[in-house]
Parts: sequence; C-alpha cells; structure tokens
Amino acid sequence: MPRPVVHLDTELPRTLAVGRGTCLFVSGSWEARGRRVSDPRLLIDGSAQTPVLTGIPVGGADRDSGFCGILVVSPVERPRRAALELEASIDGGARERQSLGEIELVPALARPEGSPPPGSGNGPLVAICMASFDPDPGLLERQIASIREQTYGGWVCLISDDHSSEARFGDLRSLTAGDSRFVVSRSKQRLGFYRNFERALAMVPDEAAFVALADQDDRWYPEKLAELLARRGDARLVYSDMRVVDEGGVAISDTFWAGRRNNYTDLASLLLANTVTGAASLFRRDLLDLILPFPPQVGRAFHDQWIASVALATGRIAYVDRPLYDYVQHGSASLGHAAALRDYDPRRLLRWRDPRRTAREIVAHGRRTYLTNACRIALNARTLEIRAAGTISSEKARAVRRAAHLGRPPEPAAWLAVRSLRRLAGRNETTGIELSLLTAIAWRALAAARARAARIR
Repeated sequence: MPRPVVHLDTELPRTLAVGRGTCLFVSGSWEARGRRVSDPRLLIDGSAQTPVLTGIPVGGADRDSGFCGILVVSPVERPRRAALELEASIDGGARERQSLGEIELVPALARPEGSPPPGSGNGPLVAICMASFDPDPGLLERQIASIREQTYGGWVCLISDDHSSEARFGDLRSLTAGDSRFVVSRSKQRLGFYRNFERALAMVPDEAAFVALADQDDRWYPEKLAELLARRGDARLVYSDMRVVDEGGVAISDTFWAGRRNNYTDLASLLLANTVTGAASLFRRDLLDLILPFPPQVGRAFHDQWIASVALATGRIAYVDRPLYDYVQHGSASLGHAAALRDYDPRRLLRWRDPRRTAREIVAHGRRTYLTNACRIALNARTLEIRAAGTISSEKARAVRRAAHLGRPPEPAAWLAVRSLRRLAGRNETTGIELSLLTAIAWRALAAARARAARIR
C-alpha cells in the first residue's frame, strides 16, 4: 500500500537564531491513502517531541488529519544544520519517518552593518531603537526633531529601515544626515514590523546601559528620556502613559487607558494580552540577553509584549502615570489605539435566527484563535520558560507554565474560566481574551474527538 504523504503548512525559516534557547511552531497535515496513522511525533535531529493533533488540517486542505506542535530548540555553539522529521505508527505497526526539511541553526543574531558612535553628554548611554518603513516625511521630520530636543543628551538613535521605497528612504537619509548620533541601516528585504524591531535591537552597542524604543511617526516630549531614567528605580523596564492624537496633533484622548485597565504587575495577564507599549518604554540593556532573538512569529506577534513579558518575569516594571509623548493615529499605523481597546464580545458570533451560521462562526473563531492567539501565547511562554529557568519566582513560573500549556493537553481551561470573571470587577486589561481562548480550546477538543472517531471507523 502507498505510504502516507505529509504536507507542511508552516514555512520553515532557512536560518533560526537560537540564543539561550528558542521554540519553533510546526504544523501540517497528511494524506493517509487508506493507511491508519497514529501517535505522530515531531523530531529535531532525532529527538522526539509530541505534537498536538488537531484532527482538522491546519492549512484548510482536504486531507485526512492535521498536526501541530512546538519544538524546543536548545542553544548551539556554532552554526549547524538541523533535520526536522515527522514520525508515526502506520497501521498499528512499525514506526516510519518522513522528512519535513532542514534549518540552519545559528547561536545568535548577526549585528546589522553600521557602527554606532560613542554617546555624548553626561550619564549612561541610551540606545534609541527605531523601526522605519515608508515613513510619512512630515511625521518623521517631527519625530526626529523631538528626539534631538531631548533634555537628556547621552543617546544614540539606531534606525533599522525595513526596505522602504527609494524616495522614503531618501527622506530618512536627508533628515538624519550630518548628525552622527543617528545610525541608519537598511534591510535587504522586507521583514515586517516584528522582525524589524528585532533587527533594530541587534544594533545596540555593548556600551549602552539602557534601550528605548521609538516609532517613526510619534512626537516625544523633551523630558521623555530624562523622566524615564529618573523614575526607573530598580525596575527592569519603565514605561509611561501617552496622549493619543491625530496626524495634525489634535488630541483624541489625554490618556491611552480610556476604557481599558492598565497592567504592569500581573504576569499572567501580560502573557495573554499586552498593555506595555514599546514606544513608551525604556529598559536595561542586559535584558537583551534574554529578549534576543525574538521567538519565531506565530499569528500576529508583538515585539513589545515579548519584551515586557521577559522584563516582568525576571524583575519589576515601573510606570510613569503621565503622558511623555504623542501617539499619532493614522491609517497606516500597525496597531491603532481603537484596536488596542477593542474587547472580545462572544455575542457578536451569535445569530439567533440562524443557528447553523452561529455554529459555523463559533467553529471558525475557535480555529482561528487556536492557530493565532493560543499557539502564539504558548510559544512565547515556552520560550520564556526556557530562557528564564531558575531566575523567576514560583508564582510567576506557574503563570508561565499555564500559558505554555495553551493548545496542548492538559489545557488550563478552568484557569481561563476563572480569569474571565475578572472583568466583572473592572479587571479588563486582557480585553476578554480568556473567553476567546476557551473557544479555541473547545475547538481543539472537538477536532481531536472527530479525529479519534474517524480512526475507529
């Protein structure tokens, strides 16, 4: 009889920077071709790790069953090739393996070209990391000017450009020309904002004491750096409120937290939903040893949520309860203020007069949430668990462990259900994501049950 054929739905990276350990999300499906496939396991270099069976092809193709799992990748001392395989029992007999491909593992991220100059002024050096892509010339000019106007002078600004158009990259070059405090490095290919911020952080020089993040289109107040430095105390990271404005500088809200509760003390909430905006943040440079490289991207990953989660897991976060910059809202922004405040409301899936459509929408929402939010949160938490092992409190370790079990049994359904009730007391910092994740868990359980029933038949 013909062998089952495996189809990989996730695109494997050609190169994976490992750092102190990382994780890789792998998903796919197979055509059984009349054979019974059971007990599938993902392997990396022959080391088996059990995937989560979904029972429904992740890629949506008309195939027999699907699989997905998170592979743990241990640190490497030198670049080397790693083989990925899927192993399963065929017709209850001998186990067979199929190759999924190879990945080049490297110890750390390569530092982009461009050597930052030494810091000027008194005090510790702050490396300001900006990620740019086709910046609006007017907004960029205003932001560059606001950085130059900082009352704290010991800074350099490292700009990673995400392969902007020639015209927009020329604007960036012109606005920073003649000022050695600005270092511009252009990526050879489009990375997306998540990877571009990672690239900007890889530019930070060893002599920097602190790192601040900057967006290309905001406007900093002159005291922003000085205030964050003064209020950091012993915190690993400090961030501020912001004033939300339109492109013309007209105030939309005097605080970011209109309608949503801020959070910088509850690690479980932060792992589920971000509340620490990157452009508002400043953190200690040694945190980069745990932050970089970023975990591989699953769904819509957020650089600032990962950075803040590492900071809170390994120490304390401080908050400055007043705006220190203008957060500009416009159509091309990656994530706007309104989106950050949007609450998950399960009632939007209900169609009382069309129960079949309601069922379809609930299933579709569960599947989508499982493959984006649940797997993304689990991968970040598992990576954090590896890198921060032995350095975090038992309470925080428990929160990380629970988040890492999203998407794989035993899933923390009871924990999420209890947490969902926090909204009734005004604890809405997670914008109701617990209910959405419970839908994802239910979808996975249903899919697994369907897969088991199909194998029995």
